Amino acid sequence: MTRLLYLIFFLSGATGLVYEVLWVRLTGLVFGNTSFSIATVLGAFMTGLALGSWVLGALADRYDRPLRMYGVLEILIGVSALLVPMAFRSVDQLYWSLAPSLDFLVGADLWVHFLASFAIMVVPTFLMGGTLPVLSRFFVRSTNDVEAKLGTLYALNIFGAALGTLGAALILIPGFGSQ
Repeated sequence: MTRLLYLIFFLSGATGLVYEVLWVRLTGLVFGNTSFSIATVLGAFMTGLALGSWVLGALADRYDRPLRMYGVLEILIGVSALLVPMAFRSVDQLYWSLAPSLDFLVGADLWVHFLASFAIMVVPTFLMGGTLPVLSRFFVRSTNDVEAKLGTLYALNIFGAALGTLGAALILIPGFGSQ
């Protein structure tokens, strides 16, 4: 059971960064500029991870079935991440309906794109942020477990993230496209 959960958490890190690479591509289409898209994705990712870790980590301390909570989080991450491209299309339609009324404000188009993109991505990243503290709650039974178990989980997730980034950039996007 432990090895299976370690594998799942490794894959969770990989898919999280696959999403990040894909979202940079999607926001690049929204902004038409890579630097704005990278800044927006990184901002949403870091904000979501931090808030999710804080809020869901505190919730996990009061929840008596952290493994079930972890499973629900992973399902919600998958569903919300699948909805991101559709949400971007909806925001694009909203933007073009608002664009004529924003012409008089310098930079308003960037702010609308940024805020909408940020709001879309912060939902799945918030959920992602909760996975480490929730799964840690399952593995760490005493203070003696903290160093070994938490370190192992964190390392697996980071190595998965590195693999996900490489896999997305070198294999998945060239082979299957961004959508």
